[in-house]
Amino acid sequence: MMNFLSNKKFRGKNQVYAQGGFTLMEVLIALGIFAIGILGVASMQLSSTNGNTKSRKYTESSEFGQGQIETLMAAPFASLADGNTVTADGYRVTWTILNQSDTNGDGTDDMMVIRVNVDDPQGVERSVYTFSRFLTIGP
Repeated sequence: MMNFLSNKKFRGKNQVYAQGGFTLMEVLIALGIFAIGILGVASMQLSSTNGNTKSRKYTESSEFGQGQIETLMAAPFASLADGNTVTADGYRVTWTILNQSDTNGDGTDDMMVIRVNVDDPQGVERSVYTFSRFLTIGP
């Protein structure tokens, strides 16, 4: 009977059994470590969002620039001239004829080198394309 009464877990009829748990200091340290980890994740999320925004702007400007190239390629050769336009999204597309030359000696311009620049709504240059267009006459 003495062994039963000397058991450390038994405290008597009105006393509470000894319980294991976390102290307030342990909880605060764990919360501090968790907060530092969450700050790192938040920083990565912000960086990812900024990267996605920049990528979207480059993609949009590429689409506008390529669309303008297609328009210039389909236009009649003699009607090509420098110009610019602003898209509905605020992108400014500018095209410039850099060079015109007579490749076959007939006195007309047979070849053009054209540059297309695309600036985003904030005025930052996002895309630059340079291409050549040749005048083709019949088969």
